[in-house]
Amino acid sequence: MEKVIITGGTGAIGLHLTKLLVANFYEVIIFTRNPNAHPPQSHVRYVQWDPKKQIIDSKSIQEADYIINLAGANLNASRWTKSYQQEIISSRVESGQLIYQALKQIPNQVKAVLSASAIGWYGADDSYKKKPFEEGDPQGGNFLSWVCNLWEASVKPIETLGTRLVVFRFGVVISKDQGLLKEVNRLLRFRLNPIFGSGKQMLSWIHIDDLCRMFLFAMQNNTVSGLYNACASDPMPIAQFTKRFAKRRYGLLYLPFPIPEVLIKLLLGKKGQEMVLQGTWVSNKKIVQENFPFKYPVLDNNCIDNLHIG
Repeated sequence: MEKVIITGGTGAIGLHLTKLLVANFYEVIIFTRNPNAHPPQSHVRYVQWDPKKQIIDSKSIQEADYIINLAGANLNASRWTKSYQQEIISSRVESGQLIYQALKQIPNQVKAVLSASAIGWYGADDSYKKKPFEEGDPQGGNFLSWVCNLWEASVKPIETLGTRLVVFRFGVVISKDQGLLKEVNRLLRFRLNPIFGSGKQMLSWIHIDDLCRMFLFAMQNNTVSGLYNACASDPMPIAQFTKRFAKRRYGLLYLPFPIPEVLIKLLLGKKGQEMVLQGTWVSNKKIVQENFPFKYPVLDNNCIDNLHIG
């Protein structure tokens, strides 16, 4: 049975991915700062690591066949104060650097490292953009762009070890328990369809099932290497996105609920500006060309119903 290390494995994506890997007959080793907080499970074990102190479990590195790096402070967990912005950066950079140093110094059989990044790399769309961003496009100039730059740079040296490296730039991950959809559902339950700012900002999204399946696909296909945008094939303005959920749930019996730009900036500050009011239109052509089989390429009724947000 092959063994997969997951850093950041106690978050929503990590938990979903762990279930998928176990169902596909992998043993999962979750790196966490507090392994004793998690009850033992079949084919899942929790071991100690602490990127800030550069502590890692050598035995797990020696045993592992793959490493999936999801570690990093939650972008939504707090207002983006100067100190929290530094935590967002350092938690990602220290994790990537620790993985590289461990692979360099500890004898191992790791076949591939698969690491998270985000489409925040590209920055915000501008009014002159006529086509979606692709993997070769330069980084943008906002905070999230620099986070992604430093994040990706922390794992890039892994390639010099001869280990296959895959970096997925996540779109907005949709699941009922976290992120954007959780916030939208707070208003949807009252038959209110939120319209954030102008509502015209482009949303490049991916269903959490497809994101986790993409990691499994990359593990099992050696041709997958380098950078990939992890997004569905159906990017759209955010107002259209929320409207599809409202319409599927209530037909025509719902009300638009505009949330002014000034209020979003007041409540969320810089985070609201970059994560809610700025859109990023992204192409998934590269992963499609690898023949990745999306289950939810478009936001149709099948996709919406699978999320079980009603």
